[in-house]
Amino acid sequence: MIDLQVKNGLDMGSHHKHRKSAAAMVESISNTMHRTFVNCIKSADNLPISIVLDTTSDIHSNSYVMIYFRVLENSQPLMFFYWFKRLTEVETGRSIYELLIRLFSDDKLEDEIKRRLWGVTTDGASVMTGSRVGLISQLRPWASKQFFQHHCAAHKLELSIYHAFEIFPFMQHLDKNINSLHKFYMSHAVKRKASLAQTSEALNLVFYELKRIYRIRWVASEVSALDVIRKSYYLLLTNLENIKSPSSGFDDESKATASGLLKTLQNVRYYSLHLFLMDILKLLEFESLQFQRAKGTFIGLQERHTNLIHSLETLKTNNGPRIVDFLASCKCRRVLGTADGYPQLEYHSGCHTRDLSYSNFACPSGPGSSDPTERFELKQPGSAADRSLRNRLFDASGRGSVVDMGAYPALDEIRSRIIDSIIDQLRNYFPEDDYSIFNVLNPVLLPNAETLHTVFTYSSRIIPLARRFGMEDDSSESETEDHLSDSDSRDADASERATERTISGQFGLLLKSLITSHSVDFCAYKGKGPVKFWSHFLETRTVEWLPRIKNLIMVVLTLPISSAEAKRGFSIYKHIAYDRRTRLAPKTLEHLLRIRINGPPLMKFKPDIYVNDWLKKHWRSDAPGGQRQKESNVDEENKDSDSDLLSGLF
Repeated sequence: MIDLQVKNGLDMGSHHKHRKSAAAMVESISNTMHRTFVNCIKSADNLPISIVLDTTSDIHSNSYVMIYFRVLENSQPLMFFYWFKRLTEVETGRSIYELLIRLFSDDKLEDEIKRRLWGVTTDGASVMTGSRVGLISQLRPWASKQFFQHHCAAHKLELSIYHAFEIFPFMQHLDKNINSLHKFYMSHAVKRKASLAQTSEALNLVFYELKRIYRIRWVASEVSALDVIRKSYYLLLTNLENIKSPSSGFDDESKATASGLLKTLQNVRYYSLHLFLMDILKLLEFESLQFQRAKGTFIGLQERHTNLIHSLETLKTNNGPRIVDFLASCKCRRVLGTADGYPQLEYHSGCHTRDLSYSNFACPSGPGSSDPTERFELKQPGSAADRSLRNRLFDASGRGSVVDMGAYPALDEIRSRIIDSIIDQLRNYFPEDDYSIFNVLNPVLLPNAETLHTVFTYSSRIIPLARRFGMEDDSSESETEDHLSDSDSRDADASERATERTISGQFGLLLKSLITSHSVDFCAYKGKGPVKFWSHFLETRTVEWLPRIKNLIMVVLTLPISSAEAKRGFSIYKHIAYDRRTRLAPKTLEHLLRIRINGPPLMKFKPDIYVNDWLKKHWRSDAPGGQRQKESNVDEENKDSDSDLLSGLF
């Protein structure tokens, strides 16, 4: 195929055409990356380690395990690919545990992981979280610490949405209808898809590929599927009418299906619910994307969760932006004037935005008109100036004083029940007690120069977090501090030494130092998020003199909030494995995964170390006299490169 493209005059770059040697080169690069990473883990003795695991299966029902490490590099939490292995036995917690221990032993990392393991994040499958034979129950007696186990936050958000919607039949009907549209146009329907494309050209509208709604998938995929329907609504209505017409040339089954889909799409209640659901999922999508970030942390999670619930509560009595656009696009609306700077509007009594029983997207052309045949023209969201005018609605008659924007009447029966169900599930899957202990490290909640007197009171809030990770103060230290505080003869130095021995005392000293001695950086980084804030002060060694609080901050930054990186790894694997042009062996796929995930962009790739490793283990093809010579020269400057930290080598 490449030769054909070259003959056609295309520049295909440089290619190595020998399959076995190309696979050997890929393996050499991957092994060098893996050895570098393992050596860095061994040399960075004080860095905490967290593990992210997930499982998948291929089309042959073979089970695979994806393993990531999350560690700090330059004080920044980063994910690194470790192994992608096939399970030779049935997928159970015990088989995954034995695979992990074998991999750790092969890399001589078992003692390091056992001593420095602080967090494990998986999905909620019973083989991972089962109380008796799950992977977590197998790892706890093996590890030397009580590590923090967490069910992927992005997955929990998906489960909360699924369980919130499953009790409403009309929500199931909406999902079923979207999937029916996808099947009608995209699943073995070349003629119908071509007809939709032709209609889009005739109407001068953008043609979007319809998408499916899956049972449990990232919120972004659900929003994308709904948004395609919203953008293509007028196009779908027009094309379905064309298909069901007697002269369309389609078979009777297609005409009957088109008629049923058209009847559903023309229902105002259905379209209103569609827009309302999009407004809800847009809020949840942002939270899901925050969970999926590779540098996501538990700090601030509870605050974001509280803000999300508050935003959902406002949708009970206020319309979201898509419902507002729907109401503002009414063709029978008339501006009567302004009052207190806001426009006064009048709606026709038969307006489709007001009448639930009005089944067709038709709207009288203006007040006083009784023509219901004119099609409702859908509009895209307008500018910010237009949107500001939509933030006020009027009473039912369209006359009188201006009132604040209220809920769309077509959704009064269901909106509160849907939102209450979502909020209940969110509180069930994200208990406040599990995440509120991390709020003490949220930069926006820390004391400032005006509240400097509250520093040592605030610092006591670090104790529950320290206790969760077994870093609470020893009883002897607490008793010593109490004795010194009650003694009239204690001096200032002894009191300060006692304070520095406690975790809360060190946290108080750190906050006081940040506010007074590092005020410029403190103010500059306070609004940049917890990761950038604490990573900056760890990198500048501001926390170096307080080892206990430094260790706690490093552990919290290392904890992974979700297993989304493993899901991305599976996507890369399946993209490579199922490509009809590759047919690569599983071992080669694993090496390509490591290069693809851990490797740098091609422009930043430094080949010297990989070339030297290749030359040390392989025969030179350009040896003089036809005799093969093994390359033994190694660049001296690369001998100590394994001691450098992580991605600087990649």
